Amino acid sequence: MTRKLFILGNGFDIDVNFKTRYIDYYDIWRRNYRWPFNDRSDGLGGYINNCAKTERWLDLEMALFNYAKANNGAATRMKNGFYPIDSDKQDFGILVNNLTEFIGRIPNETKIDNKSIAAQVLRTVLDSGGYSIYSFNYTYLPQIAARLFNNVSLYDDVEYDLSYTPVHGRVIDKSIILGVHSDANLIEGYDFLKKIYQSQYRTSSIIQDLVIADEIVFFGLSMGIIDYPYFRDFFTRLSTGIVLDEQKKRVTFFTYNDSSVLDIHKNLSALTGTDLMNLKNNCSLEFIRTENHAFFDKAKLETWMDCQRTVY
Repeated sequence: MTRKLFILGNGFDIDVNFKTRYIDYYDIWRRNYRWPFNDRSDGLGGYINNCAKTERWLDLEMALFNYAKANNGAATRMKNGFYPIDSDKQDFGILVNNLTEFIGRIPNETKIDNKSIAAQVLRTVLDSGGYSIYSFNYTYLPQIAARLFNNVSLYDDVEYDLSYTPVHGRVIDKSIILGVHSDANLIEGYDFLKKIYQSQYRTSSIIQDLVIADEIVFFGLSMGIIDYPYFRDFFTRLSTGIVLDEQKKRVTFFTYNDSSVLDIHKNLSALTGTDLMNLKNNCSLEFIRTENHAFFDKAKLETWMDCQRTVY
C-alpha cells in the first residue's frame, strides 16, 4: 500500500469559508471591541497592535519573531536597561487566550462551503483511505468534517469520525501553540515565545512520516519560515543527490493562485538553499490552484481525484 500524508494549513480553513487569517482576527475583533490591545499599549502588545494596524497581511508569528529576535528586533530596553520581559510575557498570554476565543467561535458563526475545493479534497482523502492527516490549524477538523459531510447545523455538537494530528494544538481544549520556531535566535528571556518550550507542545511523527511517505498532499500551507523545522530536512534531502524514478515521491500543493504558487517556490528555495532544479527532478511535484478553479485547474483536480481512487 502507498503511504500517504495529507497536511493542512490555514488555506484549507479559508477555502471552506472560515475567516481565520490573522488580519481577519484583528479586523473582526476590533470592530467588536474585543481586540486586546490599543494605541496606549506598549511593549509586545503595542508592537502587535501597530503591526495589525499597518500591515496588509498580519502574520502574528513573524511579528513575535521580529519583536524578540536577538539582532535588530523591535523590543526596546526600559530605563533600567532591561527588556520588559515580564509584561511582554503577560501580553503574550493575553494574545493566546484572546486568539483562542476568536478561532473557537468561527465554526459556530460561519456557514461552511461544502462545495469548496477543500471539501472535495478532504472527502476524497477520507474515501480513499490510507492517509495520515496532520493539521497546522487551530480549528477542530472532526467538527469541520461534520459540518461539511453530515449536514448538521452550526450549533450541533457533532464530530465526524476521523483521526488526525493537530500539530499546533486546537482551540477545543485550549491547547493552541502560537509562537516561533525552535531554532530562532531570540533575546535572552524570550524563550517563552518558542513553540517547543510551551507546556501545550506535543511531539508528532510528521518528520518521520514525511521520510517514509510515497505521496504527500499539502492544502493551504505556504512553507513559511515559522514552519521550516518540520519540512527543512525532507525538502533538503529531495534537493540533493539523485532519486531513482521508482523511488520518486508524489508531492501535491493545493494553493490559491499564481502568486501563492510563486511564494511557495520562493519559500522552498530559501528552505533548501537551492534553485529547486534537483527538487523538481527528484519528485513528482504538482501545484493545483483553487482560485477560479473552473477555468484553470479543474482538469488537474479531476486527475488527482481519479488517482486517489486507484488501488496501489
